[in-house]
Amino acid sequence: MKRLLTCLLLAAALVTNACALEVPTDTTIQNLNGSQQLIKTYTLPPGADPQQLIEEPFEQEGYRYTFADIVKEENQVSDRKYHTETVTLETGTKDLGKILEQLATTLDYDDGTYSGVLTLDHTAIRTEASGYTGQAKNVTATKTIGPLDRNDMSYVPATTVKDGVTLNLSNVDWQIIGTDLVGDALAPASYQAVATYSGKSYHKVATGYITSADYVGEVTRNDVESVTYKVTYLGAEADSAGLIIDRASGLTAGLPGKVLPYALGVLGAGTIATMGVLLFRSSRALRQLQEEPEDESEEEETK
Repeated sequence: MKRLLTCLLLAAALVTNACALEVPTDTTIQNLNGSQQLIKTYTLPPGADPQQLIEEPFEQEGYRYTFADIVKEENQVSDRKYHTETVTLETGTKDLGKILEQLATTLDYDDGTYSGVLTLDHTAIRTEASGYTGQAKNVTATKTIGPLDRNDMSYVPATTVKDGVTLNLSNVDWQIIGTDLVGDALAPASYQAVATYSGKSYHKVATGYITSADYVGEVTRNDVESVTYKVTYLGAEADSAGLIIDRASGLTAGLPGKVLPYALGVLGAGTIATMGVLLFRSSRALRQLQEEPEDESEEEETK
């Protein structure tokens, strides 16, 4: 049984190792100028370790194969697409002519996968203020009021409106525009007032501008999609005596698995038979023990 368990553990280990190996996409056996070769082809993702493909010496169809070399071939993949890249820059003006002086006509693009040269799209340039600040501006207005019969401030309004801004009276210049003869002298008969108003208007002024510009064009991708490995093994004719021994060993190793069910069956049947015999003997002995007291009592009564 111990030997059988050892065989089972060895078989499990071999199965595990076999499952860990990559499955070849193609296997070729050829004899090239007297050289027996077995070539296994694998396709792996980039970065995979090719050392896991190399097998220990093995026998197949009468030849013992040993690793010789491994050849690597990268499988390239190419792709292209249309791409738009937006760049931004700060400018002190929103004048398009001056902004174009700060923009390059082409842009080298590379994101690690796709690359190419993009061209500035002049129809996709957008400029907006980056911020605002308040700015004050002095506003003045002059108003002539008259003719008036006297230079009375009640005729002069205290405020006036210009461009939506309310201005306050800041100065009045009275002017005589007519006279009358009073006695021997001329006296003012009519006036006009030249009123000056002043105030401030406030409005927003951009502190700077941000310009967004689009660069467009075709970008391409050239990458390694997978790697093909060809593993070559050189074969030599295997020793026939060794083959016979191996086959005999294989047959012998297979016997425990075939004989075990029958052995277990025979052992089970023997156990059942033995137990039956023991039970039968035990029951007979018990009956004999029960009958002995009765026989002794009968003998005493007879006496």
